[in-house]
Amino acid sequence: MCRARFGVLNDMYLELIDEGITDVKFIGINGYQYIEDSADCMICSESCTSSTCDEGPRILPWTQDFDSDGIQYTSGYGDVWDDWDITLRDLIILDRDGLFVEKINLTYYNPDPNGNGECSGNYETIKNIILEARNR
Repeated sequence: MCRARFGVLNDMYLELIDEGITDVKFIGINGYQYIEDSADCMICSESCTSSTCDEGPRILPWTQDFDSDGIQYTSGYGDVWDDWDITLRDLIILDRDGLFVEKINLTYYNPDPNGNGECSGNYETIKNIILEARNR
């Protein structure tokens, strides 16, 4: 997931916390094919110099999907990206029981609340889907 979009999700999480909604959790899962890439700018560690990290470190967890059988993209071995048919920048929303609710690709559905044109309103739409998933 692009570090700017992950930053927007971090902002959304903080906004939910400020609104008293503490039962919603976010986590980023890096794809196996990106295992060699640094996570410094996804989590905005001190070594990241990207302008998307101007506000400091993010609190959302970032983890690595490993290919458990040593063969990339082999089905049935617990690989999250493979088992869930994930592509770059997919946001998967689960309900409180861990059941699938929605998959939104943030490349085409940019959540940036400051976006222009087709991006307008996506932030609130995604937030509302997440809030509705709480009540399923």
